[in-house]
Amino acid sequence: MSIVEKAVEKLKNLPAGSPVSPPLEVAPLHTASTVERLQERTRVVDQPVESAPLWHVEPAALKRMGILPADDAAGARLADELRLIKRPLLDNAIGKGAETLVRGKRIMVASAEAGEGKTFVAMNLALSLARETDFEVLLVDGDIAKSDITRILGLSGQPGLMDVLADEQRAPAEVIVHTDVQNLLVVPAGQRHPLAAELFRSRRMEYVLDEFGGRDRRRLVVFDSSPLLATSESQVLASHMGQVVMVVAADRTRRQVVNAALQCLDDFQYVGLVLNMSSLPAGADYYNRRQGHYLRIFNGEA
Repeated sequence: MSIVEKAVEKLKNLPAGSPVSPPLEVAPLHTASTVERLQERTRVVDQPVESAPLWHVEPAALKRMGILPADDAAGARLADELRLIKRPLLDNAIGKGAETLVRGKRIMVASAEAGEGKTFVAMNLALSLARETDFEVLLVDGDIAKSDITRILGLSGQPGLMDVLADEQRAPAEVIVHTDVQNLLVVPAGQRHPLAAELFRSRRMEYVLDEFGGRDRRRLVVFDSSPLLATSESQVLASHMGQVVMVVAADRTRRQVVNAALQCLDDFQYVGLVLNMSSLPAGADYYNRRQGHYLRIFNGEA
């Protein structure tokens, strides 16, 4: 006699009114497995959503502001010099430099004092790096006090770096602006915060930087920083960087001021010095590798 037949026979022999346990619910034979349900959930999450339109970067406006050269000849000369400046930065980013840098894909553009042209260099360096087909470039406005990159690109009022640092519920990707310049992304400065230096020093900052870097993606993160001798947050920001481009104004910045700014940087970083506003003729340059610092004449004006 089968198990089912025995059960039926037992039910027949039960006295009238005896309680009977409710039948067990049997799952359908074709119920999806746990893996299949998770896969289905993933497909729902990953469904494409309507993306925001690309932020327009107007070259003519950048020329009017003095960020881009006004004539083609000056533009070609600037492009050549930027190629020389970015070459060691790229080598360091991909591990082909003289030393292996832990954070080689994080590049900070700074200066000792205000008015030396660091924003000019940061913007043009980011545009030049974005022309590299193997990389994506994220330009971050880290000069919270002035927010020149934010203003130049018309992103004032947009959430940015300080907002994502102050609000742990906000995802870093939410403040990344995709532009219509190929391979160029931007993060505005965001709303000013009285504890900017403390937020730059926080664990949250390191997490945000990792997210900005795309983790496993070939993304370079370029920061426009406030002057090293002007704010405390610029020195904290530098501690998170693997490479620093120091902009020095020709015939203007005193040697002792430059040396004081260099003392704010770590020995393990790659530091490249860029001489801006130089009156030397095109093509003139010199190199100084003393103490590991690289010096390149830059003929741009800002």
